[in-house]
Amino acid sequence: MYQFNMSVNQKNAGWFSAIEKTLAIKLRALDGVVASKDEGQRVEISIACENGRRSEAEAVISRTLSEMYLTVCKYEYLHAALKIPSLARQSYKILIHTLVVFDREAESEIVEKNLVLGDYLALDGFFYFRLGELKKRWDEIAQLASSNSLYLSREETLNELLKFLMSAVTPKIPKLSISVDAGHYNVSGRFQNSDFEFRITSADKLLIYLINAAPLELTLDGKFPDERLYKRIVSIFDGKGNG
Repeated sequence: MYQFNMSVNQKNAGWFSAIEKTLAIKLRALDGVVASKDEGQRVEISIACENGRRSEAEAVISRTLSEMYLTVCKYEYLHAALKIPSLARQSYKILIHTLVVFDREAESEIVEKNLVLGDYLALDGFFYFRLGELKKRWDEIAQLASSNSLYLSREETLNELLKFLMSAVTPKIPKLSISVDAGHYNVSGRFQNSDFEFRITSADKLLIYLINAAPLELTLDGKFPDERLYKRIVSIFDGKGNG
């Protein structure tokens, strides 16, 4: 039986809770299990599966933890480091999410290079003491954005920066279409030879989804009542109107 143990300080318990369900689903496919327990100051996590599935389980753990560090932890870090008081709430939120996905492939290599799974890992200890190279990069990004806060307070110039950042993000989805129906946003596309369609309820959620998906081609079908949102999507993602 293969067993791997992790722990995280209570103040950072949200890191693990953000990926716990995903990790459990992936390990269940390997006939493995994940269990977590609150021990007061720390949350203790145990993972187990048959020894013959160890290499597969370690690959799942490594990829999932890398995603945790480069989404949840990076967002928290940049949120604390960025100092742009003049930026509107939505623009600030979109900027951070764009900075999170920027350069994610290179940063994933840094995490996985340092992440060696033994029998035990302190999630917060690894972040604070082994990922200094990443945090230095994030400090530089935050300092650069903060020092140009007046420039970024203009929506047009902010959109130019966001477009530049998105141009360096590897697309997850080749083609997407968006239409508006009764105040909701209908998103449709194709991923791994399967068609999909779903509804997004707000402009903020739509923009965050587009940032994470980084579609290679984006079509906007019909009329968008929110002209500001329409212009932002066209500017950042090279969206093409169709109607």
